[in-house]
Amino acid sequence: MFTDSRSKKVILVAHCLLNQNARIDRCAYFPGAMGDIARALVDSGVGVLQMPCPELECLGLDRSGRIREGADIGIREALLGDKATACRELARGVARQCAEYRKHGFTIIGAVGNDGSPACGVDFTWYLESGFGAGTGAFITMLREELAAAGVEIPFAALQDRQWDIGLARVRALLSRR
Repeated sequence: MFTDSRSKKVILVAHCLLNQNARIDRCAYFPGAMGDIARALVDSGVGVLQMPCPELECLGLDRSGRIREGADIGIREALLGDKATACRELARGVARQCAEYRKHGFTIIGAVGNDGSPACGVDFTWYLESGFGAGTGAFITMLREELAAAGVEIPFAALQDRQWDIGLARVRALLSRR
């Protein structure tokens, strides 16, 4: 059906990897996009589906002060609790896009999350009571469920801010699976 230059391959990418401005205060490690990650994605010729930032969408940009002062519940806890409906709808929207791509013969080669994120952690997340630990962020948990419901199975790769070079290798490994 599509006979032009498009690759018909798409990768899902956590919002903050391409826009560090969405991060909470004192958690941005780059002025904009994670440059090497963004270049690898563009150079691969694979389409990039930048997932929404559920923390920004559901809790706003200035969310760190409330969390750090203990005046609010943790981000992950909010996205699984009182903000769960909104977070789930964001995940459902991404799953719908993936199903639409698949319907037209596109390949979803995988998803890249940001370990340590209470929303987009793949292998590690942030817990209010204990801090950084093993587990999956709230959004990635819901996204996996919504993708499964849509019949879309894809691998997930984890990137961690302070070890972005290891994350870059993981992204390149996903890109090479094409």
